Amino acid sequence: MERFKKIRDKRPVIIVKIGGRFSENEELLGIFADELYVMRNEYSFIIVHGGGNEVSLLSKKLGQEPLFKDGIRITTPEEMDIVEMVLSGKVNGRVVRKLRARGIDAVGLSGSDGSIFIGESMGNVAGVETRTGNVVKVTSKLLEILLDEGYVPVISSVSTDLEGEGLNINADSVAFSLSENLIPETLIFISDIPGILKEGKIIRELDASGIEKEIASGTITDGMIPKVEAAKEAVKAGVGKIIIGEFRKREDLKLLISGNAGTVID
Repeated sequence: MERFKKIRDKRPVIIVKIGGRFSENEELLGIFADELYVMRNEYSFIIVHGGGNEVSLLSKKLGQEPLFKDGIRITTPEEMDIVEMVLSGKVNGRVVRKLRARGIDAVGLSGSDGSIFIGESMGNVAGVETRTGNVVKVTSKLLEILLDEGYVPVISSVSTDLEGEGLNINADSVAFSLSENLIPETLIFISDIPGILKEGKIIRELDASGIEKEIASGTITDGMIPKVEAAKEAVKAGVGKIIIGEFRKREDLKLLISGNAGTVID
């Protein structure tokens, strides 16, 4: 981690998690890549992505109906092959190609590469043995080497367990686990919403007490609750700030990084 500290001292590290729908939009990806290119000497970027929608589409085409419980995909062993094919192949390749076409030295990776993150299966869920898992270990050495040489790692949320079997891990969880290990200056979640909303307006800033207050009041609900709770723990671990917002046009990334867009959790 001493080497990673030197990288942070040289250029602040920013982890950006992009959703599956964002990664499907080639026009937005191109604009996003243009922004990364402009800021590539000012910051060290790590990109984390999911792609659940495309996994579901291919699963259905191949005759496998996607299974979910409480919003979490139950990845059967048969569907795990599809998950790996789509996330580490199609989606990762698309993002890397778009970034490289804009002059970014992007490198496509999964959690298995260099044991960046290793997981553990959730076991039996709703009577089904699942290959959906949680991160149990993060190793930063490969990322340190790549960032030190000016590369932008693009990481899919697919990984492996200790026995070498494939695992599907939620991309938000991956982003938080990497952040709590690497302690970046900023963790950004590019979302489908402009930030956490209250009465139709964006909450510009939240701290731990504010998060508890907005959960209790019913402002923060459903899937946003585990995200803000994880954000609270990441800040406690030393992450500078977590930002939740959207990217729709040029300079949106710059606005998010500066805290002038989205919701800032610190």
